[in-house]
Amino acid sequence: MASTLRGMRLLQLLCLATLGGSGLSTASLGRPTSLTASSSSSTGQAQGISIAYKVLEVYPQSRLILLTCHAPQAPPPVTYSLFASQGISVSSKVMWTHQPASFSINVTLKSSPDLLTYSCQAASQSGLRWSSTKLQMYWELWAKPVSQLQANVTLHGGGSAPRAQMSCWAPSGSPPITYRLVSKDGQVHMQKRPPHGQPANFSFPLPPMPGWFQCQAENSVGVQSSAFTLVPPGERATWKPNLATSLTHTGQLPQGPALVLAGSLISIAAMTSVMLGFTRL
Repeated sequence: MASTLRGMRLLQLLCLATLGGSGLSTASLGRPTSLTASSSSSTGQAQGISIAYKVLEVYPQSRLILLTCHAPQAPPPVTYSLFASQGISVSSKVMWTHQPASFSINVTLKSSPDLLTYSCQAASQSGLRWSSTKLQMYWELWAKPVSQLQANVTLHGGGSAPRAQMSCWAPSGSPPITYRLVSKDGQVHMQKRPPHGQPANFSFPLPPMPGWFQCQAENSVGVQSSAFTLVPPGERATWKPNLATSLTHTGQLPQGPALVLAGSLISIAAMTSVMLGFTRL
């Protein structure tokens, strides 16, 4: 009886060893690993692929650019596709080796930033795909200093808190452009970075004393400052409610206080003339 039980236990151990060996040999084939890689890569994650560029030739009004896409993990042959902004297909190329794919493009001076955004995609014959991040070339290619800075101050009366608004805009200069509202003592009161081509508007309450303010525009190349503009104090503001006065020149007084001052001077002159007439009589 004991010998029979020992024989059955040996038979069970032999069966378990056989099943375990067959399971290990199946995993070593790598089939489950390849299926997992296929499903994860099909999600479009930006992994395992790079996009870069360099300037080949520099011309007065254009640049010859070499774009390079490389997915080193992709098994050849690999089809590389180059896309512009909004997914517009530019070109494609099949690489039969592990070398990167290169694309030559000509960029003109009038190209807008959205036309200089590129990305690439790599696809293998097994269905694996890799998508790169977007590459923006505008700033590096066309680095121009800020120029032609325009600043305009508008006074808004009405209510218990009259305000001033300074509008700043530089039509020429490489983005991004940062605008700052600066007083004559060098203090930066506000800072904005609006979308390219749009002005920066700074709204602030009138100071208790007359103050000089200017706008500064800065990008990666340089800084430009506007002329200082005199902003009158809020406590002495005498313009009518809802009256907007534009200050476009340095030191120009708002029209409301100027009219009041002119009227006062005329009244004083008239009274002086009358008094002199009585004295002569």
